[in-house]
Amino acid sequence: MELRFGGEVVWWRGPAPFHFVALPEPEAARLRAVASRVTYGWGCIPATVTLGATMFTTSIFPKDGGFLVPVKTAARRAEGVELGDDVRLVVVIADPDRPEDDVDDDALPVAVARPAVPHHEPADDDDYYDPAVDPPMGRPTAAG
Repeated sequence: MELRFGGEVVWWRGPAPFHFVALPEPEAARLRAVASRVTYGWGCIPATVTLGATMFTTSIFPKDGGFLVPVKTAARRAEGVELGDDVRLVVVIADPDRPEDDVDDDALPVAVARPAVPHHEPADDDDYYDPAVDPPMGRPTAAG
């Protein structure tokens, strides 16, 4: 399933602070129709998102009957996107009725062909905290 839409980049502090774009209702209705078959748990749905020339993998979050599409920090930086900007996104969700092996990458448009699995470096995220590097006061690390 491919969803193309635009929306404003908003900030929501859930379990961690993130930038999101809300899925408009027509697209949310399409996603709700298959959500139970594509979720990996807690209503989260894996997706490949294209923002400008930047493609990344993420998981769409359910929120108040709709869905929020996370916009990763690296993608925002690469595309010069800030909080409050209006952006266009292409979201691709695997077809639940089509086995992964049946997908013909050559038949997909270039902008949405599946990339090699990217290596996500958590330290690139704005909200990343590594207790081994910056431990709470009074608690030694494994190294020290």
